[in-house]
Amino acid sequence: MDVCLRCLVRTQRKHLWPSQNVAFKQSKLLFPTSPGLTSRASRRYIQSQQFKPFVPPPPSSLPKAAPPRTYHRARKWIRRLLYLAISLGVAYEVDQYFLYASLTRSARTFWLGLVVATDYKINFRAHPPLGGSIQDLHVRNAERLFDLLRTNGGLYLKIGQAIAMQSAILPPEFQKMFSKMFDDAPQNSWKDVERVIFEDFGKTPEEFFGVSFVGEPGKGVMERTARASASVAQVHWARLADGREVAIKIQKREIAQQVGWDLWTFKVVTRIYTWLFDIPLYNLVPYISERLLLETDFANEAANSERMAKLVAGEPRLRGRVYIPKVFHELSSKRVMTAEWIEGVRLWDKETLTRPWQGRWRQGSPGCRGAPLDSPDQQRMAEITRNQPTEEHLKPDRDWWKGPSGKGGLGVSLKDTMQTMVDLFSAQMFLWGWVRRATVILIRATSSYEDYRRESRN
Repeated sequence: MDVCLRCLVRTQRKHLWPSQNVAFKQSKLLFPTSPGLTSRASRRYIQSQQFKPFVPPPPSSLPKAAPPRTYHRARKWIRRLLYLAISLGVAYEVDQYFLYASLTRSARTFWLGLVVATDYKINFRAHPPLGGSIQDLHVRNAERLFDLLRTNGGLYLKIGQAIAMQSAILPPEFQKMFSKMFDDAPQNSWKDVERVIFEDFGKTPEEFFGVSFVGEPGKGVMERTARASASVAQVHWARLADGREVAIKIQKREIAQQVGWDLWTFKVVTRIYTWLFDIPLYNLVPYISERLLLETDFANEAANSERMAKLVAGEPRLRGRVYIPKVFHELSSKRVMTAEWIEGVRLWDKETLTRPWQGRWRQGSPGCRGAPLDSPDQQRMAEITRNQPTEEHLKPDRDWWKGPSGKGGLGVSLKDTMQTMVDLFSAQMFLWGWVRRATVILIRATSSYEDYRRESRN
């Protein structure tokens, strides 16, 4: 195949520099290309200029160097972020160890209040633009508030319980969720209990109550594991050296520090919601604040207990049917209350109340009407105390009245029990004009089932 020489030359010119192009024209005259050239590999480029080695340019001919970038703005913001992180870390540690997370709990409350308010502002309408139906709106916000109250603990649980007792004005979704507010709360460690007792009495629990945790003879015993734990306090069982069994109610150590912050946060949130939704929530603040402050004063609770005992003793309809435990003032303070230990069945345990009595004839519940309580085994207590100091259950079960099968009950009449409750609360409201809220109501059998029915009718 022949190649046109003219086309080949034009093509080569396009790929040459101007100086090379001149040299190519000169070389073409000296060395003509063969017309029969067919291969590109045979092309030759002839450089006629003199070879000059590469020489770096002198510094004087170079432009002035640009100043190096110092990143002043980036360094300033990094420094600010570092200071902010250190400040937040220090504030968090101070809040956790000295303020018992009061600032963290308040910030958590404000944030959730903003989320709930925004959710209702956007979706509380006939056709919510986000988040499904009105029922879904109530469900998710009830869960949010429940989680907040349980996470913050302390007086927040008390606020939740106060809301639960007035939950009839709330949507059904809130009623269902807030009914769980009365479940047991997490208990504090024994070290916190020791510090509260030492701060109030200036003595350790062993010195003040005369108990021993290693089974020393002649001394009482005390469980370091709480029998019950509520939002503000927890209850420990103890048997004193003189044989008295007592319930020691000890306030959680962080409550005294948190109460001011919690009430302030509650006031601010209710004020904002009152303004935002035009609902008179702030009207609840004086009553709830007063109630919560009284809940943390065990001296006031002890005085109310004694007052109630005198009122019951003076009412013929209730005398012998209602019993108020004794309070031992010499072992009590504003944050510690020691009262008589009562064996009984909770009012809501319907099955245990109505099952037939399988205990001994003419003998009621343990400790009822001065009946002696069987003492715990000292050797077994010493072994449990040495082996399991954080899971002590030293109090005897005293469930012999359930029979060998363990399926017995008090054998009481629900009608008689509820009649006693109606008489008690009606006397408080209409006769005395003073109502004392009972946190725990225990039912005891005064004797066997037939004798109990006979005494109830009389």
